[in-house]
Amino acid sequence: MKIIFSSMFLYEYSTDMISKAAELAELDGVEFWPETPHFWIDRDERKLECLKDLYIALHAPVLDLNPVSVNKKLCNLAIEENLYSISLASKLKAEIVTIHAGKRSARRPPVWADYLSLHRFLRILSKYSRIKNIKLSLENSEPSVNSLCKEPDDVYPFINSYNIFFTFDIKHALLTRKVDRFIEILFDKIVNVHVSYYDERNHHIEPSKSKEVPKILETLSEYDYKGLITLELDDLGIGNLNYSKKIEILKREAKFVSSFFT
Repeated sequence: MKIIFSSMFLYEYSTDMISKAAELAELDGVEFWPETPHFWIDRDERKLECLKDLYIALHAPVLDLNPVSVNKKLCNLAIEENLYSISLASKLKAEIVTIHAGKRSARRPPVWADYLSLHRFLRILSKYSRIKNIKLSLENSEPSVNSLCKEPDDVYPFINSYNIFFTFDIKHALLTRKVDRFIEILFDKIVNVHVSYYDERNHHIEPSKSKEVPKILETLSEYDYKGLITLELDDLGIGNLNYSKKIEILKREAKFVSSFFT
């Protein structure tokens, strides 16, 4: 088992500082978001050389993008950027790329046209990921009214149809109150677990502050989960933190999570 952290926790920092954080916090690596500004502004891949000795997973771009937008130009751009992330993962020798299903443009329940766009998105990405020998992993979405793939029985058919994998986001699942169902029908497809809890503003905060997350980690351990675990924290939900404090939190939370799998 490997424990890594989401680079979004160090969103404003350079890739060198992100890499150093993994070392200082005694983590195995990073789930790198290409949208990290230091990299995204020019996509100079030399900036990623600092990550080469770490275990790397990628989280495909989602900021300002939507693969099921009513705007087809935006759909196509989302596909393009996700394909780029798969290609980048191959160059970095990463195993896993996590993707989002998107949401209906209007804040209304998804309709058939949105699901048709999702099918196109997954059809294209799944084919390319197999060419590049990358595990494409669909994450369960935030349970907002217009989100696709927020419920376990909505996620399952897409993963099954395209023979892809599952990134199990604990915080998102808790908000649906269907954690057990996610594990029951999708455990064999889980390759990445996003671990966090939530505050009153719905930010990703430390899992150690939750009474529910330990039970989920215990269940995963009982199921003998040995895949990737990603600490996904949002500094906006935790407070105004400097670099050293963030390292301290990552180290503490990693120890908390790993205690359930020893």
